Amino acid sequence: MKDDATFLMSRGEFRRFLFTAIQTAGIFDAANGHDGRDLNWIEGRRSLGFELLRMADEGQPEQLRTPNALATLNAVILENINSPKKEKSNGGRYTELND
Repeated sequence: MKDDATFLMSRGEFRRFLFTAIQTAGIFDAANGHDGRDLNWIEGRRSLGFELLRMADEGQPEQLRTPNALATLNAVILENINSPKKEKSNGGRYTELND
């Protein structure tokens, strides 16, 4: 597992994927809700997001590993901030058809 995590953490593509996954899991959002079932579901997603971070943290050098995977979270955020953004096409839905 450690070798796999080390390989994955060395890849910018994986760090960008992990950023999207933990953002979707809602670890940056407050967990609140009016219904206990909703709150349980939200907390379950957040828990999975944190578990993904902990698993990826196994790929960090020993001195950077923490129970909260802070160095991994930092690497993931920095990768997302510093990665070149792809420009979106300004054309409409059928731009490709107009030769």
